Amino acid sequence: MTQPESSETRAFDARLTEAQKRLLPGDAKALEKAAANKTPTAFGMAMRVASDMIAGVILGAAIGVWLDRETGHKPLFTLLFALLGFGAGMRNVWRVVNTPVSETDSAADAEKNGSGKRGKD
Repeated sequence: MTQPESSETRAFDARLTEAQKRLLPGDAKALEKAAANKTPTAFGMAMRVASDMIAGVILGAAIGVWLDRETGHKPLFTLLFALLGFGAGMRNVWRVVNTPVSETDSAADAEKNGSGKRGKD
């Protein structure tokens, strides 16, 4: 979870940017551009979704294989925990898709564009 940006955080970010400019003077404009553009890219979002899904299934299957070896039930726990891992991966993907693009988006903006009603009962 991210917390609201405090004055200490902004001061630290300013000092960090200034130090990076002194160390890498040729890349000062690139650093400023990267600092201003904090919204996730489509490629970054796709990589996160893919890694969430893959990690959930692999971790679930690994726990299932270990439990199968310990208990002697061959496919039972592997299939069960792989399905649970898939479910956990889908839950993480749902969270990523329904999170506002930036922290500056308010609840009113989310309601206006329709994303605020997703996942609510």
